[in-house]
Amino acid sequence: MDTKILNEIGLNSSEARVYLALLELGDSTRGAIVDESGIAGSKVYDLLNRLQEKGLVSVYVKDKVKHFKPTNPKQILNYLEIKKQEITDVEKQAKSLIPFLLEKFNSSKEEQEVELLSGIKGLEIIFREQVDILKKGEACYVIGGTWGTGEEMEKRVQLFFEKVHLLREEKGIKTKMLFNKSQKDTTSKLYSEGRFSGTETRYIEHTSPVAINIFRDKTAIVIFGRKISSIYIHSQSVADSFIEYFSLLWKQAKF
Repeated sequence: MDTKILNEIGLNSSEARVYLALLELGDSTRGAIVDESGIAGSKVYDLLNRLQEKGLVSVYVKDKVKHFKPTNPKQILNYLEIKKQEITDVEKQAKSLIPFLLEKFNSSKEEQEVELLSGIKGLEIIFREQVDILKKGEACYVIGGTWGTGEEMEKRVQLFFEKVHLLREEKGIKTKMLFNKSQKDTTSKLYSEGRFSGTETRYIEHTSPVAINIFRDKTAIVIFGRKISSIYIHSQSVADSFIEYFSLLWKQAKF
């Protein structure tokens, strides 16, 4: 029997195997279904629950033992009707969302200014402007905070950013940073000293040599390689997009 149609209607290969095994067996217990389907016993209950949610399997208890039996295969047609209605509902929601998305799309066509800056001097230009324009209580956001590559470069960049942090603290600027998990020991020690009370840190799986810093309508993408290169973008829509991405990662990150 060609079971591809079962995959097409929404059953994965394991669900299809369990369903066909149950059709073959009729009223059955988990052990018999495991033997017939060849699916591991640890997975069968979960698969049967999914099939039950689709209306293809019913469950009852006899002598304190769960028994499973297939419902009438015509239930597949009812399941497809439900799926069609769900798709129709999603289509209606998508249509109602189109005007909002078009507005966002059109507003993103603003003129953008992009600069390419090099070395520590480039960082100084970016972060001097950051400290100058941000007011007390405003925030900047950092994705993938890093100190650089190479021991000497790491020390220079670390000292540079410590100075930037101090300037932010003096002005009351808030900083939210997503660091690489591998940097937790170093950064947690640095911030536990209490000098940077306005800085919040969380940790993500991140090994890229790139750090992204967002503030106001500015986005700085800093690449730490043999030399430091910074892409500095002046665009509100770009900054908004990166802040949205930051917020998503922030919710998933660890303390």
